[in-house]
Amino acid sequence: MKKLLLLTPFLFASVFACTENVTLKRDVISFEVSFVTPPTCGLEAADACAFSLAENAFTARVRIRALNENMEVAASFYNSIVVTTVPSGMFVSGDDVHLLPDNRKVLVLAMNAGVWEGDITFRGSFGTLRLMVEDMGYEPASNAANAACASLYPAQGCYAPDDDNPLPGTGAVGVSELLHFDNPRLADIQRPWDESLVTSGSRDKEASPLSGFRVTIDGDPYLGTAACAPGESRLVVTAISVAGFNISDVCDPAFPDYAHLYVYNFSTPEETSRGDCILAIQGAIDEFQGYTEMKNPLWEVDRCETGDAFCTVGEPKCTAFLPDPVEITATTLGNQLAMEKLESALVEVRNVTSSTEFLRCDANGDGVIDYAIPEEKNCKYDCGDEIGCVVKEDYDIYFTWTVDVGGVEVGVVTQGIVPFDPEAEGNLGLPIYRVRGMLKQLDFGAPEWIILPRDARDVCLTQADCE
Repeated sequence: MKKLLLLTPFLFASVFACTENVTLKRDVISFEVSFVTPPTCGLEAADACAFSLAENAFTARVRIRALNENMEVAASFYNSIVVTTVPSGMFVSGDDVHLLPDNRKVLVLAMNAGVWEGDITFRGSFGTLRLMVEDMGYEPASNAANAACASLYPAQGCYAPDDDNPLPGTGAVGVSELLHFDNPRLADIQRPWDESLVTSGSRDKEASPLSGFRVTIDGDPYLGTAACAPGESRLVVTAISVAGFNISDVCDPAFPDYAHLYVYNFSTPEETSRGDCILAIQGAIDEFQGYTEMKNPLWEVDRCETGDAFCTVGEPKCTAFLPDPVEITATTLGNQLAMEKLESALVEVRNVTSSTEFLRCDANGDGVIDYAIPEEKNCKYDCGDEIGCVVKEDYDIYFTWTVDVGGVEVGVVTQGIVPFDPEAEGNLGLPIYRVRGMLKQLDFGAPEWIILPRDARDVCLTQADCE
């Protein structure tokens, strides 16, 4: 121990004796990002640009200057720079637009004597954003397979696999003035990029254009006028579930098409009820098995205040505007685009027949369906193709049974909501007058579309039960 104590000071002395502070000199320390001519909109909140997904939604003439430590143009700088829109907006695909491994699209521009000037176009912008310029040392190779970083990524200095420069950039950054855009409506979130590509099994074609973004949706306060004013957004809570709630914009010009969204809250929302109006809601847009959701939400309810003659304090303010259900027929179910437009909407089917069989396909009795066993796999697929047949093992997990809608199936989940046992012998093949609820899509399922009743009143075995 004594020897250790004796040597320790010498050890520290030797370490500190080898330490040297080095200041790295950088030719570029920042970027100046300016608009050559003022954009036609967006520089002020009162003059916000409209939300748009059109390819030419927003274009601005931009000048970018690389600045040295004296805040002068670094004329020796000829490297490429990375331009992004933060936190929203998307560049339209082109020669200078590159898709990064994290699925972001960035604009890569070559500086000329420390300056770049040209038009920058982007779309899908909402809220406030800035153009951000960075020197990351990213030099995309013309042939990604031969890029210097092809086998090195994600090593330090390699910005992407197609980076032909394994050295890091200066790290210099610059941002533009703030730009203001309107927030999207529900229909902007739900409408796919290209409706003509939406067909059965077209999972990637049905995704929200804003998937991956954290979005704010604005609702206008209800002030007692029932008619929708031009441009008004009236976000009505149409259902509450154990893990979230549904909303519909009953004033959207597209209604009922696309004007609905499921908000996944991970638990039953507090102090929010069916019939409430929402003033604003923010969350991350995500796709779950083909089903568009908003996750990790924050929202504000439009409350009735003392003195409001058109509502009652303590009760939902917009119950009168709960939308009527959209009836789904066999024809509707056979049209993938028509169904996509109604995702998360209140729908109903009438004069249907319940499941006729709950078939066990677990041949070896281990409790699961083994797709490596042909007998079990074929049993599951054959049952899924047969109207009225439900795979028992799947039902025990998902509680989804089916109803026959004119020769086409739709799933129903009533577990814990409606006192109806679809497996009971007397309920097999039972005529049902009406099933109503929220429409959900699970593109791996058979059937793909599922109705989620909100309460016992949504299912009527006979017409008299509905009265």
